[in-house]
Amino acid sequence: MNVEVQNISEESLAPVINFKSTASQKLIVLPTDKDAEKFYQNYINFSENTYLLPSWDTLTYDSFIPSFEIQGKRLNAIHALLTKENCVIVSSIKSISQKIFFENLEVIEIQQGQEIDFESFIENLYHLGYKQKDRVESKGTYAIRGGQVDVFPLSYSEPVRVLFDADVVEEIRVFNPITQRSETTIHNLLIVPASELFQIDKNSILNFTNKDTIEDFEYYQYSQNIISCPPLIQHLPESVEIHVVNFDSIKLEMKNITEIEKDTFNGLSDYLALNISFKTRYDEVFSLLNHENANFISTVNLSELQYVPRYFQDFQMENVLSELSKVDSIYLHSENADFIKKFDSLNNLKIVKNQFTNSFLIKDLGIGLLNESDFLGRQFVKKKSKSKSISDESLLVPNTYVVHSYHGIGLYEGTVTKEIKGVEKDYLSIKFKGTDKLFVPSDQIGDLEVYVGGENPKLSKLGGAEWEKAKDKARQNAKVIANRVLQLYKLRTLENNSLIMKPDTPWQNQVESDFEFVETTDQLQAIEDVKKDLEKNTPMDRLIFGDVGYGKTEVALTAAIKVAFSGSQVAVLAPTTILVQQHIDTFTERLKDYPLNIKHLSRFSKKSEVKETLEGVKNGTVDILIGTHRILSDDIDFLDLKLVIIDEEHRFGVEDKDKLHFLSNQVHKLTLTATPIPRTLEQSLMGIRDTSKIETPPENRLDTLVHVGLTDESVISLAIQREISRGGQVFFVLNRIDELINWKDKIEKLFPKLRHSLLHGRLSSNEIEYTMQQVWDQEVDILYATTIVEAGIDLPKVNTLICMRSELLGMSQLYQLKGRVGRRGEQSFAYFFHKSELSIDSEMRLDAIKSIGQTSTGYSLAMKDLQLRGSGSILGDIQSGFIANVGLNIFNSYVLESLDETIDTKIDTKHNIKNFDCYWSSSIPKTYIDSDTERIDIYKRLEKTPHFEVDNFIEELKDRFGDIPVVTENLLNSAKIRSIISELKIFKCIIKQQQIELFPVDLTDDLKNNLDSKKIKFLFRNKRLLINFKDQLTSKKAYDFLSTNLSL
Repeated sequence: MNVEVQNISEESLAPVINFKSTASQKLIVLPTDKDAEKFYQNYINFSENTYLLPSWDTLTYDSFIPSFEIQGKRLNAIHALLTKENCVIVSSIKSISQKIFFENLEVIEIQQGQEIDFESFIENLYHLGYKQKDRVESKGTYAIRGGQVDVFPLSYSEPVRVLFDADVVEEIRVFNPITQRSETTIHNLLIVPASELFQIDKNSILNFTNKDTIEDFEYYQYSQNIISCPPLIQHLPESVEIHVVNFDSIKLEMKNITEIEKDTFNGLSDYLALNISFKTRYDEVFSLLNHENANFISTVNLSELQYVPRYFQDFQMENVLSELSKVDSIYLHSENADFIKKFDSLNNLKIVKNQFTNSFLIKDLGIGLLNESDFLGRQFVKKKSKSKSISDESLLVPNTYVVHSYHGIGLYEGTVTKEIKGVEKDYLSIKFKGTDKLFVPSDQIGDLEVYVGGENPKLSKLGGAEWEKAKDKARQNAKVIANRVLQLYKLRTLENNSLIMKPDTPWQNQVESDFEFVETTDQLQAIEDVKKDLEKNTPMDRLIFGDVGYGKTEVALTAAIKVAFSGSQVAVLAPTTILVQQHIDTFTERLKDYPLNIKHLSRFSKKSEVKETLEGVKNGTVDILIGTHRILSDDIDFLDLKLVIIDEEHRFGVEDKDKLHFLSNQVHKLTLTATPIPRTLEQSLMGIRDTSKIETPPENRLDTLVHVGLTDESVISLAIQREISRGGQVFFVLNRIDELINWKDKIEKLFPKLRHSLLHGRLSSNEIEYTMQQVWDQEVDILYATTIVEAGIDLPKVNTLICMRSELLGMSQLYQLKGRVGRRGEQSFAYFFHKSELSIDSEMRLDAIKSIGQTSTGYSLAMKDLQLRGSGSILGDIQSGFIANVGLNIFNSYVLESLDETIDTKIDTKHNIKNFDCYWSSSIPKTYIDSDTERIDIYKRLEKTPHFEVDNFIEELKDRFGDIPVVTENLLNSAKIRSIISELKIFKCIIKQQQIELFPVDLTDDLKNNLDSKKIKFLFRNKRLLINFKDQLTSKKAYDFLSTNLSL
């Protein structure tokens, strides 16, 4: 075996291998996946043909299949190795040890202008394991849209749209999975199989088991035991040059992995369906590393270093440019065009996509590496796509309860196409009480709303008085709500110049610039919104929605210092002592260099500290007070409180909220939450409270893998084994204390060497605090707890959650629990176990928590929760029965109507068109968009789109679905006409082949002159206008006439 012949610093590793090795194909092996990822991000700056080969993000025996993202990267790397003469593969020892199943990897490769049979292309997608869907939003799926195909290849970060002209690939576009709009054009497309096990004979796995059929994840579990399939390293061509980095660390990593897998195998042998004994595959890989082309490199031995990096003494631009003039090539990471211009005087400057570990020179290689962030003293954060917008969460699907504004509560069954009097349209089939059924034209979809107000509402009877009675009662109750909203409105619109905060000070700007990360666009917008509110003379009441770890605290800190630097006081309220401590740590660390007095109060504060703090609050020497609900006690007397910040609002009780409600009428209020309670969300949707949403996820945030299923002891054992093996901690949550203790006893017997601890509400306050401190200090391996752990405590080493009896928990609780893990870039796992029988409500909640990922947020879950269980009362104690009887949307409209009768509000209630009818056919035919869900979504969106934005809508349809058929053009023009007459408050619009009837309208001089000048005959009487035309009206001609001649 070759010995280690080079000692190179970690920073120099990537450039040295790139510039000193002349091999066309290279494999770089590092100890761990993290090491490989870090090296890959550096190396790809020098060679675009660099591919990361990660190991599975699951264990050998696991209840999850490897993520599509991981499989896509692995297949992409394998394809490059098989087909490219020049490529670099970066791998961990675990990854190259895993068995790979391929000889000649089957893929689909197409390019713009290529002739390819359309049907064959679809068949090949199906053959590679891709699943057909109505809409492509996740990897491994495709959708057919007329003459184009949307597909999300495993190895791509965004889906791709392939447009065909007959059998020729006309264009290939990358599109956004959220908006579904095209973003960029590419010329080539590579589609790898939808599964790494695509080319394996599944019978060869079944031969190792005692089962006739096995689950998908079991194929991955057992695949590594197939003897005939070698690990990747045995597939390598002889020409591949291998670089082994830190071989001693690799040997240690191999030993640890082997022990983990052996312990897992032995611990789960009673559950596995394998007819085999344990055998490690790493000994074989170890011997294969003794390769004739292998080079061994150490980055941990700092003696006799070669290619030593020379770091910059400072980052003054003149000094840096002087140093760089001494090297041949410069690699700069920056996305700032103005910053890049500063280096125009240098030759051989290359702009790279990824940030380097540091900025430095390697004179022996004649290169310089630079990061813009080193000049700014801040980390660079890549932008990520935003989460799914809230409108996408409320698509109308069959078997959804709906409310028809005139007929009541029904059950939506689906769409049907009907031709009536020669006009063909889509109709929505709505089932009412008994055998009653109503077919609602698609252009009247605005009369329908998804029912929100509770589970399983009673269906209304068509034509009965029951619905009108329910609406009358709801109207009466809505007036009570409106009066209370009015009182709140008056209080919060009282002008108070003492609430006006000063413009940003130099200190404020310095604190913000010291933030170690670059704020996301959402954060910056939220900060701007809050600052504008604080500079007004009316009390702010703003909600900041943002998932766990998305940067809400930075928004709060920015608001707090603006108030504190203006000479006023701030109260920060959190539901738990530990969360208070985390806020204290953040605020004191960020503000330690500024003359601000920050104190905290909780039930664990010492009497002497409390006394001193109370005096400071009263005399104004305390600028920022952070605490639990203790802050709301009667003995707290602020001298000049101007801002209250509330974190995790849903955790506070009714009494606390009433105190806050009274307090915040007189001061600015900022509320931070990941999953707002339905009432809070509804206040936001009604406009009673202002809202800012932070939807951009932080860098390196991985989706939490979610398992929902029946209680399974083998899966529980494996989950614990996995987390402990990587040095992490486990939360085991069960909201029934006696059952929780039983599970603790059982697991302690399985894992006697681990440190187990118990946490629940029967413990004393001191015991709770002590236990959580132990978890924080990583002195506990498994914490058995009730949902007391759901509040926003940041515990970076807890990345596995096991939740028992999850069917008993609400949506907010489920989401908050899921948010306890996966906050530091580690792959996290959440297991939600339930009993065999689930209510419909519980099943929907668990389905929702499983489907929520990077494309959705806690905000969207709160919307789902609002739909499932209603909001209760918008402002507190009004009974929710009236809401349940008519649905929340109609009830809210009554509240808004009552407000309009009382005050001049800014709320714009929708004008209802009572009769709108056109003679032409207008629909979205199934031949154009096959999916009912997609068509209904478009109908609903179109109904709310103003006429001046319909052209943008047209462009979207063309992009997503291709050329628009005539009947759909008619639909779009009808939408424009409906928007115009709605704005003009015209109740009736009947368009026949040669006639338009409008009521009510005013016959203005301009309109009369226009009609006369064009010799158009008309009849006007009692605000009813009848216009006759010589030629037949098309939908476009009708719109052009109305938009030109009617005054908006």
